[in-house]
Amino acid sequence: MLIGAAEYQHFPPLPAVRNNLTELAKLFRSPLGGDLPDRHCTAVLNPTDIHSALDPVHRAASEASNTLVVYFAGHGMRLSDGSLRLAVRNSERGRKQYASVAFDDLRAEVLDSTAANKVVILDCCYSGAALEGFMGSTDEVADETSIEGTYVMTASAATQAAMAPPDAPLTAFTGELVKAISGGIADMPDPLDMNSLYKHLRGQLNSQGMPLPQQRASGLGHAIALFRNKWRPPTEKPTLLDKRDEWFREIHQGLFRHVRDASGLAQDQLRPEFGDPALIRSLLVARIAVQLAQGKSTKTISGMLSSSGVFATPCPNTDELSELIAEVQFGYETDGLANSVPLLGGLGLFPWTPESTYMLLSEYWAAYRSRTMPRPRVERELSELWDTADTRVLSAHSSLPPLPLVAYPDLWEKLKAEPDPRVGTVTAMMLGERGGGDRAWEHWMSTRPWSTLKAGHLVHLGGDLVRCKAAQRTLAQYLDLAPAGHNSRAALVRAAEIIEEQLKDIALAIESISAIEYDLLRERTADEHFQDGCLATFSKHLLKRSQVFTPFEEYKMNHGTWAAIPWWSLVVRGEQEQRAVEGFLIRGGLQLGVTAESPDADELVISCEEPELGPSWMSARLIFDLRDVVHACELLLLGRRQSVVVDFLTEYTDGLDDRQVHLAGSLDLSLGPEIGETLTDVATRALRRLLPGSSGPPLYHKGVPALDRLLSSSRLPKIARCPR
Repeated sequence: MLIGAAEYQHFPPLPAVRNNLTELAKLFRSPLGGDLPDRHCTAVLNPTDIHSALDPVHRAASEASNTLVVYFAGHGMRLSDGSLRLAVRNSERGRKQYASVAFDDLRAEVLDSTAANKVVILDCCYSGAALEGFMGSTDEVADETSIEGTYVMTASAATQAAMAPPDAPLTAFTGELVKAISGGIADMPDPLDMNSLYKHLRGQLNSQGMPLPQQRASGLGHAIALFRNKWRPPTEKPTLLDKRDEWFREIHQGLFRHVRDASGLAQDQLRPEFGDPALIRSLLVARIAVQLAQGKSTKTISGMLSSSGVFATPCPNTDELSELIAEVQFGYETDGLANSVPLLGGLGLFPWTPESTYMLLSEYWAAYRSRTMPRPRVERELSELWDTADTRVLSAHSSLPPLPLVAYPDLWEKLKAEPDPRVGTVTAMMLGERGGGDRAWEHWMSTRPWSTLKAGHLVHLGGDLVRCKAAQRTLAQYLDLAPAGHNSRAALVRAAEIIEEQLKDIALAIESISAIEYDLLRERTADEHFQDGCLATFSKHLLKRSQVFTPFEEYKMNHGTWAAIPWWSLVVRGEQEQRAVEGFLIRGGLQLGVTAESPDADELVISCEEPELGPSWMSARLIFDLRDVVHACELLLLGRRQSVVVDFLTEYTDGLDDRQVHLAGSLDLSLGPEIGETLTDVATRALRRLLPGSSGPPLYHKGVPALDRLLSSSRLPKIARCPR
């Protein structure tokens, strides 16, 4: 018996509840839930009053002989006497308490059933103070719902809130419940008893910072099992290729999250011959993000999409494409198209460089496409479909096949199989603490610019690489000291051979991954580690603010940001300057100059002018105060990105004497590696002065704590991107 109240007359709506019922009904009717026939799995959506909510429960309780399950999702109210009320469509707060379902009445119907097992699951709260994004607050959930001889699970604990995020397809609690049942739970019994299910849900929700569920049971209520456990112990360890493919699947899901409802990306809108729809969708999302970050207008991006060739006929119309672009822009502004700020769900994709994400996906698509298509055709499709001419992408599908990732040997299994146990012991010691392998591993892990939770193939490969290098160095020292003919020398020689063989396998595996993956894999210097942490921290602050453009008034040219990337604006005044800019935008190009008294100066000036001061005589200056932590972070972002968009704005006063700003055009300006390195060096020095004693983020931390505290009390740069 599944009851869900998604629509209310006097409470905020809970649209995710509708999906809760749909997904749970599918699971109960599937083999995982015993293939329940429709007549034994009833869903009541939006009951209007007490009778429409309780009558179906009464019928189900009368008919159930083995197990009765009652699930409710919606708003909950806790009255002054401590009793619980479940809100239905017509329920009201205040004196009309009789318009809601008393939980005591629901409990009476459940207790009256002759079913041997009784399970109640509540995804609701006890307070009427339901706010957007919440289902209300709770108080003593489990105690108030205890039913003798049955099992009760609730979505949250006392004084907390059951989450129903507005943009999520399911409520937080039911979403994890559905995920656990549909995917299975590792190392849990089959079938899944309620206590095992509860422990898993509590752990998952706790790791996400969500409210924690509660449970109560009497008798053998904990042992009631409603679903089979889909998980099966793996028959063999996943290969590095399996881990890599799983990483890309996570990337697809992360990029697609904000646009899942966009009609322009429906599967029937895509041409199937170009490969996996999930990969094509994520490529389109990443490409739109790149275009937005380069200052392109919605009209321009829409035209690019309609002519890309990946859409079926007829192509999505202008409105559908505009909606898709708007959804991508929203996702990029709010979390960098990520599931969590500042990195894409722990996947290592940075919001300040959407181009790298697009290149990564392009390489992956090209590599898989080349398995069935000749190289010239793949190169042509890269150009025609994805407008890609980057040599690193074009070389991806001519690189080694994925065999090195499939056949990559497990180093520790190799040691176990070594005939001479002394060799295995010596090699393991060199790879561990004795040979410096543990220290090398800890250092490498602590300087990763990405979370280690998802990119399993890079964690495995990089860990083996640094351990083997450290072991190789230590073994060389031991061999120099071991006298010829000594009984330990043979074991040391064989250990060195094993390490050398593994390093060759590692080199082959690295050759078969993309340039972006290698950049994530390589060892970081202390400065790079510090810069990565500062950028991650700064991006978190940039992405959590509202994106509202405010015209600048102070200077002719201003620096600022949009989303997590640098952005400049140049105000053009007067008709003569406006006409000059129109011609300049056609010609393009700005010449940059960087002026600082010394690498440790307190101020840096970037001058922008037309080469040799052409016919428009365009010239402006940007001043960065390096004693200001926000300016220093912005300069670091600029140096690492090595490009910035300049918006050319014109001003006029309307009939109401209000100042209006118009976007005349935009120019994507490349700084080049030399200027980029200069700005990065100056910004890094400034940040180290402002954050004395700080290094990069600590292990498993996504930012620099000292910088986080400083930015929390600072005023962030204005949004410099004029609306398109």
